[in-house]
Amino acid sequence: MWLGLIFGGLYLVNALIAIVTVFRSHRDISAVWAWLLVLMLLPFVGFIIYFVFGRKLRANRMQDLMTQRLLGINDLVVQQQEALAAGQPLIGTPGSGGVSELVRTLLRADDALVTTHNEVQVLALREAFFKQLFEDIGLATEHIHIEAYTIQPDAVGRQLRDLLIEKAHAGITVRVLYDTFGSHGLPISFWKGLTDAGGQVERFVATKLGRWNPRINFRNHRKLIVIDGHLAYLGGFNLGKEHHGLPTLRDTQLRIQGKAVAVIQARFLMDWNGTSRKQQVKNVDVLFREPVVTGNTTMQVVAGGPEQQVEAIKLGYLGLINQAKRSIWIESPYFVPDDSLLDALTIAANAGVDVRIMIPKKTNQELMAKASQFYLNQVVANGGQAFLYEEGFLHAKTIVVDGKYVSTGTANFDIRSFKLNFEIAAFIYDHRIGKTFQKLFLADMERAMPYTQKVIDAKKRPARLGEELSRLLAPIL
Repeated sequence: MWLGLIFGGLYLVNALIAIVTVFRSHRDISAVWAWLLVLMLLPFVGFIIYFVFGRKLRANRMQDLMTQRLLGINDLVVQQQEALAAGQPLIGTPGSGGVSELVRTLLRADDALVTTHNEVQVLALREAFFKQLFEDIGLATEHIHIEAYTIQPDAVGRQLRDLLIEKAHAGITVRVLYDTFGSHGLPISFWKGLTDAGGQVERFVATKLGRWNPRINFRNHRKLIVIDGHLAYLGGFNLGKEHHGLPTLRDTQLRIQGKAVAVIQARFLMDWNGTSRKQQVKNVDVLFREPVVTGNTTMQVVAGGPEQQVEAIKLGYLGLINQAKRSIWIESPYFVPDDSLLDALTIAANAGVDVRIMIPKKTNQELMAKASQFYLNQVVANGGQAFLYEEGFLHAKTIVVDGKYVSTGTANFDIRSFKLNFEIAAFIYDHRIGKTFQKLFLADMERAMPYTQKVIDAKKRPARLGEELSRLLAPIL
Protein backbone atom coordinates (compact mmCIF):
# COMPACT_ATOMS: atom_id res chain seq x y z
CA MET A 1 0.00 0.00 0.00
CA TRP A 2 2.67 2.46 1.05
CA LEU A 3 4.73 1.56 -2.00
CA GLY A 4 1.75 2.32 -4.23
CA LEU A 5 1.20 5.69 -2.53
CA ILE A 6 4.87 6.59 -2.92
CA PHE A 7 4.91 5.74 -6.63
CA GLY A 8 1.59 7.53 -7.11
CA GLY A 9 2.96 10.62 -5.38
CA LEU A 10 6.15 10.55 -7.44
CA TYR A 11 4.14 10.23 -10.65
CA LEU A 12 1.95 13.17 -9.62
CA VAL A 13 5.05 15.26 -8.94
CA ASN A 14 6.45 14.17 -12.33
CA ALA A 15 3.21 15.23 -14.02
CA LEU A 16 3.17 18.64 -12.35
CA ILE A 17 6.81 19.32 -13.23
CA ALA A 18 6.16 18.15 -16.79
CA ILE A 19 3.30 20.62 -17.21
CA VAL A 20 5.35 23.51 -15.81
CA THR A 21 8.41 22.57 -17.90
CA VAL A 22 6.56 22.37 -21.21
CA PHE A 23 4.35 25.42 -20.76
CA ARG A 24 7.09 27.77 -19.54
CA SER A 25 8.33 28.12 -23.14
CA HIS A 26 6.20 29.34 -26.05
CA ARG A 27 5.61 26.37 -28.36
CA ASP A 28 3.29 25.20 -31.05
CA ILE A 29 0.38 23.31 -29.45
CA SER A 30 1.28 20.08 -31.27
CA ALA A 31 4.79 20.21 -29.81
CA VAL A 32 3.34 20.87 -26.35
CA TRP A 33 1.26 17.70 -26.49
CA ALA A 34 4.11 15.66 -27.95
CA TRP A 35 6.48 16.65 -25.16
CA LEU A 36 3.82 16.06 -22.52
CA LEU A 37 3.37 12.57 -23.96
CA VAL A 38 7.10 11.87 -23.63
CA LEU A 39 7.37 13.29 -20.11
CA MET A 40 4.25 11.51 -18.84
CA LEU A 41 4.89 8.10 -20.42
CA LEU A 42 8.58 8.09 -19.46
CA PRO A 43 8.68 9.46 -15.89
CA PHE A 44 12.02 11.05 -15.01
CA VAL A 45 13.73 9.47 -18.06
CA GLY A 46 11.63 11.80 -20.21
CA PHE A 47 13.27 14.80 -18.53
CA ILE A 48 16.69 13.58 -19.62
CA ILE A 49 15.40 13.38 -23.19
CA TYR A 50 13.88 16.85 -22.83
CA PHE A 51 17.11 18.27 -21.40
CA VAL A 52 18.98 17.14 -24.52
CA PHE A 53 16.38 17.70 -27.23
CA GLY A 54 13.68 20.00 -25.90
CA ARG A 55 15.40 23.06 -24.49
CA LYS A 56 15.57 26.19 -26.58
CA LEU A 57 18.70 28.13 -27.44
CA ARG A 58 19.80 30.69 -24.89
CA ALA A 59 18.24 34.12 -25.36
CA ASN A 60 21.62 35.79 -25.88
CA ARG A 61 22.49 33.30 -28.65
CA MET A 62 19.18 33.98 -30.35
CA GLN A 63 19.84 37.70 -30.09
CA ASP A 64 23.32 37.28 -31.59
CA LEU A 65 21.81 35.56 -34.62
CA MET A 66 18.90 37.99 -35.02
CA THR A 67 21.01 41.15 -34.82
CA GLN A 68 23.14 39.93 -37.73
CA ARG A 69 20.19 39.95 -40.13
CA LEU A 70 20.55 41.75 -43.47
CA LEU A 71 24.32 42.06 -43.07
CA GLY A 72 25.74 43.48 -46.30
CA ILE A 73 22.43 43.71 -48.20
CA ASN A 74 20.37 45.88 -45.87
CA ASP A 75 20.08 48.84 -48.28
CA LEU A 76 18.81 46.64 -51.11
CA VAL A 77 16.21 44.99 -48.89
CA VAL A 78 15.02 48.37 -47.62
CA GLN A 79 14.60 49.59 -51.21
CA GLN A 80 12.46 46.59 -52.09
CA GLN A 81 10.44 46.93 -48.90
CA GLU A 82 9.74 50.56 -49.82
CA ALA A 83 8.73 49.54 -53.35
CA LEU A 84 6.41 46.94 -51.85
CA ALA A 85 4.83 49.52 -49.54
CA ALA A 86 4.31 51.83 -52.53
CA GLY A 87 2.46 49.08 -54.39
CA GLN A 88 5.10 48.63 -57.09
CA PRO A 89 5.39 45.17 -58.68
CA LEU A 90 8.60 43.38 -57.79
CA ILE A 91 8.32 40.82 -60.57
CA GLY A 92 5.43 39.87 -62.77
CA THR A 93 1.98 41.34 -62.40
CA PRO A 94 -0.83 40.77 -59.88
CA GLY A 95 -2.39 38.31 -62.33
CA SER A 96 0.76 36.26 -63.03
CA GLY A 97 -0.39 33.03 -61.46
CA GLY A 98 0.32 34.00 -57.87
CA VAL A 99 4.05 34.60 -58.33
CA SER A 100 3.89 38.25 -57.41
CA GLU A 101 1.96 37.46 -54.24
CA LEU A 102 4.41 34.74 -53.22
CA VAL A 103 7.38 37.05 -53.81
CA ARG A 104 5.78 39.71 -51.61
CA THR A 105 5.04 37.17 -48.87
CA LEU A 106 8.65 35.99 -48.70
CA LEU A 107 9.98 39.55 -48.75
CA ARG A 108 7.75 40.43 -45.81
CA ALA A 109 8.32 37.21 -43.87
CA ASP A 110 12.09 36.90 -44.22
CA ASP A 111 13.35 40.07 -45.94
CA ALA A 112 14.06 37.71 -48.85
CA LEU A 113 15.64 39.92 -51.48
CA VAL A 114 14.34 39.41 -55.02
CA THR A 115 17.23 38.97 -57.43
CA THR A 116 17.24 38.72 -61.21
CA HIS A 117 19.87 38.01 -63.88
CA ASN A 118 21.17 34.88 -62.15
CA GLU A 119 22.88 32.01 -63.91
CA VAL A 120 21.82 28.75 -62.23
CA GLN A 121 23.24 25.29 -62.90
CA VAL A 122 21.50 22.23 -61.37
CA LEU A 123 23.78 19.44 -60.12
CA ALA A 124 21.88 16.27 -59.25
CA LEU A 125 24.59 13.59 -58.86
CA ARG A 126 27.21 13.46 -56.13
CA GLU A 127 30.25 12.85 -58.35
CA ALA A 128 29.36 15.74 -60.67
CA PHE A 129 28.87 18.06 -57.68
CA PHE A 130 32.23 17.31 -56.06
CA LYS A 131 34.09 17.46 -59.37
CA GLN A 132 32.71 20.94 -60.09
CA LEU A 133 33.12 22.14 -56.50
CA PHE A 134 36.78 21.15 -56.23
CA GLU A 135 37.47 22.76 -59.59
CA ASP A 136 35.87 26.03 -58.47
CA ILE A 137 37.67 26.04 -55.12
CA GLY A 138 40.94 25.46 -56.94
CA LEU A 139 40.31 28.65 -58.94
CA ALA A 140 39.55 30.83 -55.88
CA THR A 141 41.67 33.98 -55.64
CA GLU A 142 40.26 35.88 -52.63
CA HIS A 143 38.10 33.91 -50.19
CA ILE A 144 36.25 30.65 -49.63
CA HIS A 145 33.30 30.47 -47.23
CA ILE A 146 31.78 27.10 -46.33
CA GLU A 147 28.77 26.47 -44.11
CA ALA A 148 27.90 22.80 -43.66
CA TYR A 149 25.78 20.47 -41.60
CA THR A 150 27.81 17.30 -42.20
CA ILE A 151 31.50 17.12 -43.06
CA GLN A 152 32.81 13.57 -43.03
CA PRO A 153 36.46 12.77 -42.21
CA ASP A 154 36.48 10.32 -45.12
CA ALA A 155 38.36 10.45 -48.43
CA VAL A 156 36.11 13.23 -49.79
CA GLY A 157 36.31 15.27 -46.59
CA ARG A 158 40.08 14.94 -46.46
CA GLN A 159 40.39 15.95 -50.11
CA LEU A 160 38.33 19.07 -49.40
CA ARG A 161 40.36 19.92 -46.29
CA ASP A 162 43.69 19.46 -48.07
CA LEU A 163 42.55 21.70 -50.91
CA LEU A 164 41.50 24.35 -48.39
CA ILE A 165 44.90 24.09 -46.70
CA GLU A 166 46.59 24.61 -50.05
CA LYS A 167 44.48 27.71 -50.73
CA ALA A 168 45.09 29.10 -47.23
CA HIS A 169 48.85 28.73 -47.72
CA ALA A 170 48.44 30.70 -50.96
CA GLY A 171 46.97 33.62 -49.01
CA ILE A 172 43.27 32.92 -49.70
CA THR A 173 40.95 33.63 -46.76
CA VAL A 174 39.22 30.39 -45.76
CA ARG A 175 36.32 30.24 -43.30
CA VAL A 176 34.51 27.01 -42.38
CA LEU A 177 31.38 26.90 -40.19
CA TYR A 178 29.86 23.51 -39.37
CA ASP A 179 27.31 21.86 -37.08
CA THR A 180 28.70 19.66 -34.31
CA PHE A 181 25.76 17.25 -34.29
CA GLY A 182 25.65 16.75 -38.04
CA SER A 183 29.45 16.40 -38.09
CA HIS A 184 29.63 14.26 -34.95
CA GLY A 185 32.36 12.05 -36.42
CA LEU A 186 34.66 15.01 -37.07
CA PRO A 187 37.39 15.56 -34.45
CA ILE A 188 38.72 19.07 -33.82
CA SER A 189 42.17 17.79 -34.77
CA PHE A 190 40.88 17.28 -38.33
CA TRP A 191 41.26 21.04 -38.90
CA LYS A 192 44.72 21.58 -37.36
CA GLY A 193 46.48 21.79 -40.71
CA LEU A 194 43.98 24.37 -41.95
CA THR A 195 44.13 26.58 -38.86
CA ASP A 196 47.93 26.35 -38.84
CA ALA A 197 47.84 27.64 -42.43
CA GLY A 198 45.72 30.64 -41.36
CA GLY A 199 42.27 29.23 -42.07
CA GLN A 200 39.42 29.93 -39.67
CA VAL A 201 37.06 27.20 -38.38
CA GLU A 202 34.00 27.61 -36.14
CA ARG A 203 31.41 25.20 -34.76
CA PHE A 204 27.88 26.62 -34.95
CA VAL A 205 26.75 27.91 -31.51
CA ALA A 206 28.82 25.13 -29.94
CA THR A 207 29.66 24.58 -26.28
CA LYS A 208 32.61 22.84 -24.69
CA LEU A 209 30.45 19.70 -24.64
CA GLY A 210 30.60 19.51 -28.46
CA ARG A 211 28.02 17.10 -29.86
CA TRP A 212 26.66 16.59 -26.32
CA ASN A 213 25.46 20.17 -26.28
CA PRO A 214 22.19 20.03 -24.28
CA ARG A 215 20.50 22.08 -26.99
CA ILE A 216 21.40 19.88 -29.96
CA ASN A 217 17.77 19.89 -31.04
CA PHE A 218 18.51 23.20 -32.81
CA ARG A 219 20.85 22.21 -35.62
CA ASN A 220 22.41 24.29 -38.35
CA HIS A 221 21.23 22.29 -41.36
CA ARG A 222 22.24 24.99 -43.88
CA LYS A 223 24.66 24.00 -46.63
CA LEU A 224 26.16 26.81 -48.65
CA ILE A 225 29.49 27.78 -50.17
CA VAL A 226 30.64 31.17 -51.48
CA ILE A 227 33.78 31.63 -53.56
CA ASP A 228 35.27 35.11 -54.14
CA GLY A 229 31.85 36.73 -53.71
CA HIS A 230 30.72 35.92 -57.26
CA LEU A 231 30.00 32.15 -57.16
CA ALA A 232 27.83 30.25 -54.67
CA TYR A 233 26.53 26.76 -54.01
CA LEU A 234 23.27 26.00 -52.21
CA GLY A 235 21.59 22.64 -51.78
CA GLY A 236 21.40 19.33 -50.00
CA PHE A 237 24.71 17.55 -50.57
CA ASN A 238 26.73 16.84 -47.45
CA LEU A 239 30.50 17.09 -47.67
CA GLY A 240 31.35 13.42 -47.59
CA LYS A 241 30.73 10.12 -49.29
CA GLU A 242 27.62 8.77 -47.61
CA HIS A 243 24.68 9.81 -45.47
CA HIS A 244 24.73 7.85 -42.18
CA GLY A 245 26.01 4.73 -43.93
CA LEU A 246 23.42 4.87 -46.72
CA PRO A 247 24.71 5.37 -50.28
CA THR A 248 23.54 8.79 -51.45
CA LEU A 249 23.95 9.30 -55.15
CA ARG A 250 20.92 11.50 -55.76
CA ASP A 251 20.56 14.98 -54.28
CA THR A 252 20.22 18.51 -55.59
CA GLN A 253 22.72 21.36 -55.55
CA LEU A 254 22.52 24.76 -57.22
CA ARG A 255 25.63 26.42 -58.62
CA ILE A 256 24.76 30.12 -58.75
CA GLN A 257 26.32 33.18 -60.34
CA GLY A 258 24.63 36.56 -60.27
CA LYS A 259 22.93 38.84 -57.78
CA ALA A 260 21.71 36.00 -55.56
CA VAL A 261 25.32 35.29 -54.52
CA ALA A 262 25.29 38.46 -52.40
CA VAL A 263 22.28 37.13 -50.48
CA ILE A 264 24.00 33.81 -49.81
CA GLN A 265 27.18 35.66 -48.79
CA ALA A 266 25.14 37.77 -46.37
CA ARG A 267 23.57 34.64 -44.87
CA PHE A 268 26.99 33.10 -44.28
CA LEU A 269 28.32 36.28 -42.65
CA MET A 270 25.26 36.55 -40.39
CA ASP A 271 25.72 32.96 -39.20
CA TRP A 272 29.49 33.36 -38.86
CA ASN A 273 29.33 36.57 -36.84
CA GLY A 274 26.41 35.23 -34.79
CA THR A 275 28.56 32.24 -33.83
CA SER A 276 32.16 33.46 -33.65
CA ARG A 277 33.41 35.29 -30.58
CA LYS A 278 36.98 36.00 -31.68
CA GLN A 279 37.00 35.91 -35.48
CA GLN A 280 34.05 38.10 -36.46
CA VAL A 281 34.14 39.76 -39.87
CA LYS A 282 34.01 43.54 -39.39
CA ASN A 283 34.57 44.95 -42.86
CA VAL A 284 31.97 43.07 -44.89
CA ASP A 285 31.75 45.45 -47.85
CA VAL A 286 34.95 44.12 -49.44
CA LEU A 287 33.37 40.64 -49.61
CA PHE A 288 30.57 41.69 -51.96
CA ARG A 289 31.17 41.84 -55.71
CA GLU A 290 29.10 43.33 -58.50
CA PRO A 291 27.99 40.36 -60.62
CA VAL A 292 29.18 40.26 -64.21
CA VAL A 293 27.03 37.39 -65.51
CA THR A 294 23.84 38.07 -67.43
CA GLY A 295 21.63 35.08 -66.69
CA ASN A 296 17.85 35.37 -66.71
CA THR A 297 16.76 33.44 -63.60
CA THR A 298 14.75 35.28 -60.95
CA MET A 299 14.93 33.88 -57.44
CA GLN A 300 14.70 34.52 -53.71
CA VAL A 301 16.89 32.90 -51.07
CA VAL A 302 14.88 32.27 -47.90
CA ALA A 303 16.28 31.35 -44.50
CA GLY A 304 14.41 29.49 -41.77
CA GLY A 305 15.26 29.09 -38.11
CA PRO A 306 13.91 28.99 -34.56
CA GLU A 307 14.75 32.68 -34.10
CA GLN A 308 12.06 33.66 -36.63
CA GLN A 309 8.62 34.91 -35.65
CA VAL A 310 7.08 33.13 -38.66
CA GLU A 311 8.06 29.93 -40.48
CA ALA A 312 9.20 31.59 -43.70
CA ILE A 313 10.13 28.46 -45.66
CA LYS A 314 6.84 26.80 -44.79
CA LEU A 315 4.97 29.91 -45.91
CA GLY A 316 6.84 29.68 -49.21
CA TYR A 317 5.85 26.03 -49.61
CA LEU A 318 2.22 26.91 -48.91
CA GLY A 319 2.40 29.72 -51.46
CA LEU A 320 3.75 27.39 -54.13
CA ILE A 321 1.15 24.70 -53.42
CA ASN A 322 -1.77 27.11 -53.34
CA GLN A 323 -0.95 28.61 -56.73
CA ALA A 324 -0.65 25.25 -58.52
CA LYS A 325 -2.96 24.78 -61.49
CA ARG A 326 -1.65 21.52 -62.97
CA SER A 327 0.98 19.75 -60.89
CA ILE A 328 2.80 19.62 -57.54
CA TRP A 329 5.76 17.23 -57.44
CA ILE A 330 7.63 16.92 -54.14
CA GLU A 331 10.79 15.02 -53.22
CA SER A 332 12.04 14.85 -49.65
CA PRO A 333 13.94 12.39 -47.42
CA TYR A 334 11.10 12.74 -44.89
CA PHE A 335 7.47 13.74 -45.32
CA VAL A 336 5.94 14.95 -42.04
CA PRO A 337 3.77 17.98 -42.91
CA ASP A 338 1.71 19.93 -40.42
CA ASP A 339 -2.04 20.29 -40.83
CA SER A 340 -1.81 23.41 -43.01
CA LEU A 341 0.45 21.76 -45.59
CA LEU A 342 -1.49 18.49 -45.57
CA ASP A 343 -4.74 20.39 -46.06
CA ALA A 344 -3.24 22.40 -48.93
CA LEU A 345 -2.13 19.22 -50.69
CA THR A 346 -5.53 17.62 -50.09
CA ILE A 347 -7.34 20.64 -51.55
CA ALA A 348 -5.05 20.60 -54.58
CA ALA A 349 -5.49 16.85 -55.21
CA ASN A 350 -9.28 17.11 -54.89
CA ALA A 351 -9.23 20.03 -57.34
CA GLY A 352 -7.61 17.83 -59.96
CA VAL A 353 -4.00 18.95 -59.51
CA ASP A 354 -1.44 16.19 -60.13
CA VAL A 355 0.06 15.73 -56.65
CA ARG A 356 3.07 13.41 -56.38
CA ILE A 357 5.23 12.78 -53.32
CA MET A 358 8.49 10.79 -53.36
CA ILE A 359 10.55 9.71 -50.36
CA PRO A 360 13.32 7.10 -50.03
CA LYS A 361 12.37 3.52 -49.25
CA LYS A 362 15.42 3.09 -47.00
CA THR A 363 16.30 5.56 -44.27
CA ASN A 364 18.41 5.71 -41.13
CA GLN A 365 15.58 7.14 -38.99
CA GLU A 366 12.93 4.50 -38.43
CA LEU A 367 10.50 6.70 -36.50
CA MET A 368 10.62 9.38 -39.19
CA ALA A 369 10.10 6.75 -41.89
CA LYS A 370 7.00 5.41 -40.12
CA ALA A 371 5.62 8.91 -39.55
CA SER A 372 6.30 9.75 -43.22
CA GLN A 373 4.33 6.73 -44.36
CA PHE A 374 1.41 7.69 -42.13
CA TYR A 375 1.18 11.02 -43.94
CA LEU A 376 1.72 9.41 -47.34
CA ASN A 377 -1.31 7.26 -46.53
CA GLN A 378 -3.36 10.45 -46.16
CA VAL A 379 -2.13 11.85 -49.47
CA VAL A 380 -2.95 8.64 -51.34
CA ALA A 381 -6.39 8.41 -49.71
CA ASN A 382 -7.15 11.93 -50.93
CA GLY A 383 -6.21 11.41 -54.58
CA GLY A 384 -2.46 12.06 -54.59
CA GLN A 385 0.28 9.69 -55.73
CA ALA A 386 3.24 8.49 -53.66
CA PHE A 387 6.51 6.76 -54.54
CA LEU A 388 9.31 5.07 -52.59
CA TYR A 389 12.75 5.63 -54.14
CA GLU A 390 14.72 2.37 -54.16
CA GLU A 391 18.20 3.23 -55.52
CA GLY A 392 19.99 4.26 -52.34
CA PHE A 393 19.00 7.19 -50.15
CA LEU A 394 17.09 9.98 -51.89
CA HIS A 395 18.34 13.18 -50.23
CA ALA A 396 16.85 15.75 -52.63
CA LYS A 397 14.50 18.36 -51.16
CA THR A 398 12.53 19.91 -53.98
CA ILE A 399 9.09 21.17 -54.94
CA VAL A 400 8.25 21.89 -58.56
CA VAL A 401 4.88 23.44 -59.39
CA ASP A 402 3.34 23.47 -62.87
CA GLY A 403 6.80 22.96 -64.35
CA LYS A 404 7.43 26.68 -63.76
CA TYR A 405 8.30 27.35 -60.14
CA VAL A 406 10.76 25.52 -57.91
CA SER A 407 11.93 25.47 -54.33
CA THR A 408 15.05 23.54 -53.38
CA GLY A 409 17.59 23.72 -50.59
CA THR A 410 18.21 22.09 -47.22
CA ALA A 411 14.72 21.97 -45.70
CA ASN A 412 13.00 18.60 -45.55
CA PHE A 413 9.23 18.54 -45.89
CA ASP A 414 8.80 18.10 -42.15
CA ILE A 415 7.97 19.98 -38.99
CA ARG A 416 11.56 19.90 -37.68
CA SER A 417 12.85 21.76 -40.73
CA PHE A 418 10.16 24.43 -40.39
CA LYS A 419 10.42 25.02 -36.64
CA LEU A 420 13.68 23.76 -35.15
CA ASN A 421 16.52 23.61 -37.67
CA PHE A 422 18.37 26.51 -39.25
CA GLU A 423 17.61 25.99 -42.95
CA ILE A 424 17.95 27.73 -46.31
CA ALA A 425 16.00 27.38 -49.55
CA ALA A 426 15.96 28.96 -53.00
CA PHE A 427 12.61 29.86 -54.56
CA ILE A 428 13.11 30.01 -58.32
CA TYR A 429 10.75 31.57 -60.87
CA ASP A 430 12.06 30.23 -64.16
CA HIS A 431 10.32 27.90 -66.63
CA ARG A 432 13.64 26.47 -67.83
CA ILE A 433 14.72 25.48 -64.33
CA GLY A 434 11.22 24.14 -63.67
CA LYS A 435 11.43 21.83 -66.67
CA THR A 436 14.83 20.59 -65.48
CA PHE A 437 13.37 19.60 -62.11
CA GLN A 438 10.42 17.90 -63.77
CA LYS A 439 12.81 15.77 -65.82
CA LEU A 440 14.75 14.86 -62.66
CA PHE A 441 11.54 13.78 -60.93
CA LEU A 442 10.47 11.63 -63.87
CA ALA A 443 13.92 9.99 -63.97
CA ASP A 444 13.64 9.26 -60.22
CA MET A 445 10.22 7.70 -60.75
CA GLU A 446 11.91 5.03 -62.88
CA ARG A 447 13.90 4.04 -59.78
CA ALA A 448 10.92 4.12 -57.42
CA MET A 449 8.04 1.82 -56.55
CA PRO A 450 4.48 3.19 -56.50
CA TYR A 451 3.10 3.43 -52.96
CA THR A 452 -0.56 2.75 -53.73
CA GLN A 453 -3.71 2.15 -51.76
CA LYS A 454 -3.25 -1.56 -52.48
CA VAL A 455 0.19 -1.47 -50.82
CA ILE A 456 -1.26 0.41 -47.85
CA ASP A 457 -4.19 -2.01 -47.42
CA ALA A 458 -1.80 -4.98 -47.45
CA LYS A 459 0.00 -3.76 -44.31
CA LYS A 460 -0.58 -5.71 -41.12
CA ARG A 461 -2.06 -4.08 -38.05
CA PRO A 462 1.27 -3.80 -36.11
CA ALA A 463 2.79 -1.84 -39.01
CA ARG A 464 -0.21 0.50 -39.11
CA LEU A 465 -0.07 0.97 -35.34
CA GLY A 466 3.63 1.83 -35.56
CA GLU A 467 2.87 4.53 -38.13
CA GLU A 468 0.07 5.97 -36.02
CA LEU A 469 2.19 6.07 -32.87
CA SER A 470 5.17 7.57 -34.70
CA ARG A 471 3.14 10.48 -36.03
CA LEU A 472 2.22 11.42 -32.42
CA LEU A 473 5.88 12.32 -31.93
CA ALA A 474 6.19 14.00 -35.34
CA PRO A 475 6.30 17.58 -33.91
CA ILE A 476 9.49 16.82 -31.99
CA LEU A 477 11.20 14.18 -34.16
